[in-house]
Amino acid sequence: MKIIIAPDSFKESLTALEVAKAIEIGFRYIFPDGEYIKVPMADGGEGTVQSMVDATQGHFVDLEVTEPLGNKVMAQYGILGVKEGELATTAVIEMASASGLHLVPREQRNPLYTTSFGTGELIKDALDRGIKHIVLGNRW
Repeated sequence: MKIIIAPDSFKESLTALEVAKAIEIGFRYIFPDGEYIKVPMADGGEGTVQSMVDATQGHFVDLEVTEPLGNKVMAQYGILGVKEGELATTAVIEMASASGLHLVPREQRNPLYTTSFGTGELIKDALDRGIKHIVLGNRW
């Protein structure tokens, strides 16, 4: 029997891949001889970059960038995996990593005084690494 496991992440607790692995463990008790295919999913919000990086065996780049109020913060983006011997050409950037509302206290949320400069810093870093394609994610 072929069983496809295609979950989304569990917000603030497990990535989609971690959920898929946990489901597989449970299913194996009932169907020990099953063929299991894990396909982590995402809806474009939290967990999307993680799912895309996991699905392609890619990796993350951590970078200090400017957050919306001008302070420094650690952010990250993903570089999608490729076949052995090929060069990675696609980065996936979630804007919230560098420019998200969670970085700005409610009383300071004013688009006249905040910036998305940090997202640009992530994009520039990816381009400096030779990335040719950028997928930019925004939850809203």
